[in-house]
Amino acid sequence: MNSKERVMVAVSREKPDRTPCNFHGTKVVCDRLFQHYALADYRDLMDVLGVDMIDIRGIVDPIWKGPIPKTIRLSNGVMQNYLGWQTKVVKTAYGPVEEHCGYIFANVNSLEQLVEVDFRWPQVGWFDFSHMSRELSKYKSYGIVASGASVFQHPTLVRKMDNLLADMLVAPEIANYLFDRFTDFYVEYFDTMFSQTKGQIDILRIADDLGMQDGPLISLELFQEFMSPRIRRLTEMAHSHGVKVMFHSCGSILQFIDELVDCGVDILDPIQTRAKDMEPERVKEKCRGRICMHGSVDTQYTLPMGTISEIEQEVKTRIEVLGDEGGFIIAPSHTLQPDVPLGNVIALYDAIRRYG
Repeated sequence: MNSKERVMVAVSREKPDRTPCNFHGTKVVCDRLFQHYALADYRDLMDVLGVDMIDIRGIVDPIWKGPIPKTIRLSNGVMQNYLGWQTKVVKTAYGPVEEHCGYIFANVNSLEQLVEVDFRWPQVGWFDFSHMSRELSKYKSYGIVASGASVFQHPTLVRKMDNLLADMLVAPEIANYLFDRFTDFYVEYFDTMFSQTKGQIDILRIADDLGMQDGPLISLELFQEFMSPRIRRLTEMAHSHGVKVMFHSCGSILQFIDELVDCGVDILDPIQTRAKDMEPERVKEKCRGRICMHGSVDTQYTLPMGTISEIEQEVKTRIEVLGDEGGFIIAPSHTLQPDVPLGNVIALYDAIRRYG
């Protein structure tokens, strides 16, 4: 099997020749790996690590053709992108980290005020996808992932999370407006991308963090009211192109798994095993035969602070528990941050090769 075949067998909840794996790291982590292995090409790095999937965001992107700058610089080092997110690079003991720092709709108190804010919503016509098919051919042997869709998380980046959570209860017209704005955009954006890349992309990744360490952010009833119809729109669009769907949510989300399955989600990511009720055995029992599991290697303790032997044992155990019947792709349970030592990243992928 090549990597694409291995991934798609796992997504079909079957057992491939070995457990496929994935990688996603911040720029700091990737730069350290490039330097360590004396590489400059992302595909070469994935081959060295033995990774079976490639997320094309930042690797093969549509070309910006918008009538406004894609990103503008505000004061004090703050940047604002075309989606309205405001971010700033913050120095930490481990390296620079980009953090969200401003919310353009944080202070509005009604839908009328929100609509009047001076912000130009992006349009899909501002992007040129025509070159992507040619560039994707380089990665045709991998499971190719297109990420960036969001129903809940991206609205929080313009409204602020506490405001949006309150809106769902006391001002649903504001919540629905923002959820629809982003969902409508992403349905059209990825529909256009998949139409112009003609079967080359295998997986659409939706990222909506709806879990905390000790439980979900919202009730199942609110999930069903606000999230499910919009997630279903994205899955139906993706499936119409033969594209599978991965849903990412950190934290404790066991109670949402049945609903995600009903919405047509094919892959659950990232299985944060240190969150409440997310023990591998419990997640497997909930997912078995219904949805592929992706992730599970702990980024809260094991990867940033664990020993190499602890990393090896966790990889071995995860594959034995989650991958013994197939339907599992092993990966870190979050994008690798600068606090993960280079040696631990290397140890992770060495162990996956050994036990996978």
